[in-house]
Amino acid sequence: MDKILNPFTQAFVESPWGQEIFKQGLEQGRQEVVRRIIQRMIRHRFRKVSEAVEANLQRLNREQLEMVADRLIDGNSLEELMAAFPPVTDN
Repeated sequence: MDKILNPFTQAFVESPWGQEIFKQGLEQGRQEVVRRIIQRMIRHRFRKVSEAVEANLQRLNREQLEMVADRLIDGNSLEELMAAFPPVTDN
């Protein structure tokens, strides 16, 4: 069965459409890794990740998550960190 699917899989991966899907998957994976690292940092620093923080982290894109990570280093409280979350965007 692998020999039958392999040419089709290869054609899909090499197609522009397949490449775009692959790039989107990689970006989503990177974004999820950054989100998990930030969650761990918040847990380590403030001992909890509230549902409100979780919801805010889920809506942010990778660049916004990186900005939150930067602010996490300098922030004094979880409330201060949440106040600094970027506004909602369509990204």
